[in-house]
Amino acid sequence: MSNAMNRKELNETISFILENIDNSRIVLNSVASIRDQLIDLTLEKQEISEQDFYEISSVLSTQSRSPLWENYFIKKHDCERVSKNEDRGDFKKNGRYYEYKSSGYNLGNSVNMLQIRPWQDCDYIIQSVSDNGATTFVLTHAEMMLEMKKLKASPAHGTRKALENNTTVEYMMSVERDSADWDRWINNYRKEGDIF
Repeated sequence: MSNAMNRKELNETISFILENIDNSRIVLNSVASIRDQLIDLTLEKQEISEQDFYEISSVLSTQSRSPLWENYFIKKHDCERVSKNEDRGDFKKNGRYYEYKSSGYNLGNSVNMLQIRPWQDCDYIIQSVSDNGATTFVLTHAEMMLEMKKLKASPAHGTRKALENNTTVEYMMSVERDSADWDRWINNYRKEGDIF
């Protein structure tokens, strides 16, 4: 078992979880109850900071927080949502189309990018989100295709046989934080301030 805890640490961790599980549920339910208001509380009413927004939303499940982070980014940067029928990413800004991907902290300490659709004619916004905020990367379509090769992207769904003749395979890949690949991404793709 990797990162194995000794029996004492494991028992202490289990005890801590059991002692605090009701409080954890209360926090999760409380965040879920204001989920739809968090963007306005941050951007329009300015009642909470961006750091608070990311810290509060981090307790949500991946399926719940990822669309929230995407909607926050779109609203913050005054982007235009794109219809799924266009098959060109999630939004556009200044005439360019973008696919948005976000990843919060996880056990692997990686930025996980799922459902990358290489056939779509769009660029990419990738955000690595922590309690302190978001690190934003902007990649052109060509740069993303190059990174898929470098990082050995693999199909996100299906078996090899099922994907054999499929022209619309969705891929997944990861960049481990604090790695040589992460440093390369920071140097080549990181954007601060004016993202567009």
